Amino acid sequence: MRSSRRQSGLTLIGFIFVAAVVISLALLGFRVAPAYIEYFSVEKILRQVLAGTSEVVTIGEVRRDFDRRSGADYIESVHPSDVEMTKEGNTITLSASWTRTLHLVGNVSLLLEFEASASK
Repeated sequence: MRSSRRQSGLTLIGFIFVAAVVISLALLGFRVAPAYIEYFSVEKILRQVLAGTSEVVTIGEVRRDFDRRSGADYIESVHPSDVEMTKEGNTITLSASWTRTLHLVGNVSLLLEFEASASK
């Protein structure tokens, strides 16, 4: 007498499809991760530059300090000329915005837009 239990599970074609999707997402993550690491580094450097400044500060001093610190952290997408400084009352705000284009495959690219800021 035969048992009428049905087997359930993932077929070979289903497994290949799921594996392809997971691998594609992992490769995309590996491609995007350095850009986000650079973003967090720029944000950290802006906070450090503000923490090291006195009350009277010029944009030249800020850009020089940013250039020195960004060289040590291997920042390539943001240049000292990209750093903007605004002062409203007693609050000094440093900000930098940039875009990064990542080539994926063929003629497909991913455009990432970043904006980092710090206030004191």
